[in-house]
Amino acid sequence: MQLRVEHIARSVLSNWFATGATLAVGFFLAPFVVHHLGNVDYGVWVLAISSVNYLTLLDLGMAGSVVRFVSKGWTVQDHSEASEATSAVLWVRMHIAALILLLCGGLAIGFPMFFKVPPDLVRSAREALIIIGVTTASSMICGIFTSTIAALNRYDLRSLVTLVQLGLRVAGVVSVLLAGYGIVAIALCELVAATVANVLLAVIARRIYPELKVRIKKPGREILRKIWSYSFYAFLLTIAGQLIYQSDNLVVGAVVSAVAVTFYSIGNSLCRYTQQLVSSMTITFTPAASTFEAAGRSGSLRSLYFNGTRATLALSLPILVTLLTRGHNFIGVWMGPQYAKISGTVVAILATGLLFSLQNSTASAIAWGVEKHKRVAQWAIFEAVTNLSLSIFLAHKYGLYGVAIGTLIPSVIVNLILWPNYVSRLVDVTYLQVFRRVWGPVFLCAVPFAAASFAVGIYYPAHSIVGFALQTLALLPIFGIAIGLMFRENFKRQVLPRVKAAVVQLRSRLTRKLLADRR
Repeated sequence: MQLRVEHIARSVLSNWFATGATLAVGFFLAPFVVHHLGNVDYGVWVLAISSVNYLTLLDLGMAGSVVRFVSKGWTVQDHSEASEATSAVLWVRMHIAALILLLCGGLAIGFPMFFKVPPDLVRSAREALIIIGVTTASSMICGIFTSTIAALNRYDLRSLVTLVQLGLRVAGVVSVLLAGYGIVAIALCELVAATVANVLLAVIARRIYPELKVRIKKPGREILRKIWSYSFYAFLLTIAGQLIYQSDNLVVGAVVSAVAVTFYSIGNSLCRYTQQLVSSMTITFTPAASTFEAAGRSGSLRSLYFNGTRATLALSLPILVTLLTRGHNFIGVWMGPQYAKISGTVVAILATGLLFSLQNSTASAIAWGVEKHKRVAQWAIFEAVTNLSLSIFLAHKYGLYGVAIGTLIPSVIVNLILWPNYVSRLVDVTYLQVFRRVWGPVFLCAVPFAAASFAVGIYYPAHSIVGFALQTLALLPIFGIAIGLMFRENFKRQVLPRVKAAVVQLRSRLTRKLLADRR
């Protein structure tokens, strides 16, 4: 168990590093892009990206199938089934990639009919859409290598590729904007960075799993049936995710205006960044859960749920509390005072929904790892349809705020009413145990931090991004001390022995190395 914990910890830390770099770039690059493009051009860019993102639904949920079959095949040393499943996914995805290119061509033609795009931006929007489509199609094909690396829980290697791609993208975007180019040039930068990353992923996957033989051939019906039986519900969840997280920008663009998309996307992006940070940790739980389930280690699954959920809440609550209490202030010093009120209200509404949804992210990752994700997908579809319907209806009445409220309501229903009972059956714990050992204590630890953050936001608002960061760093120890006091016994019993063992092991290795060097 110790080795597995260390493996998961390495994956989580590497994912955090890559995600942290991505978020840092997003924070500093977003104002640069908005101010160089302008509100209208940036709004059109967001609409183009959001529109093409819907085409990733054509993946049919097969990314999760690769993770499941490869992780299971690796654990039980059944390389032939893993190879057969991965080859089948590649064959299907090649056809999907061709379809994506055709659909992007049609989308480019009809784009100004669907959204309120200024006439002088129509050509640029169409060209950008085509380039984004090529990027999406190539990433669709090479996604099997990303999933293979994830299935072996080598998120450290995947994170390294992410950093390379991020560096290329940032260098390209900054260069073209400084040179006076627009959204077409940005799309080309994204394509180049994605191509380099895809090549690196293919090479890495080959090196870490040489027994995996991927071939381009038409798969048999039996393997397609196995893949589809798993991926169908992943497909439903992907559809739901696109509707929940991508439809908001489209609804704003269609009902309100392209300029309004900029204001909404600023607030929405902060919540998506928070989700990405949490996902960078919980995504590593899916292959781990699959491995535990294949080995019959139910106790390890339960420990994964308790510790993973505590870690998720400890990570996300300080961020969400800060967005709720001082989101207006942050957006004002980050993007500019003209965005503070509108985007700040949007982020407060959306962050309220995340308070309830992120606490179930660990359970969701485990459900996918042990193939008990059918109910999760059904709930996600319910949330997505309700979200879209409410957002459209409320957007006509309340504009941007109506879209955000339409996203909040179904999220609260699913995560507070439906999820708790399912968690009890998933990892064989009672709702009372979950509340007493996880949710209650961590939320209670956030109360002093929330009070202090609210007071600082009222009496000492920051006037620069550096000032805001310093205030936040000064407040974080309040939450850290509360967490330490609440879970001190767990730390002494579970964490401290592993830390001591790791120190002893490291000391032993250094000693052996010094003796070897002296000889």
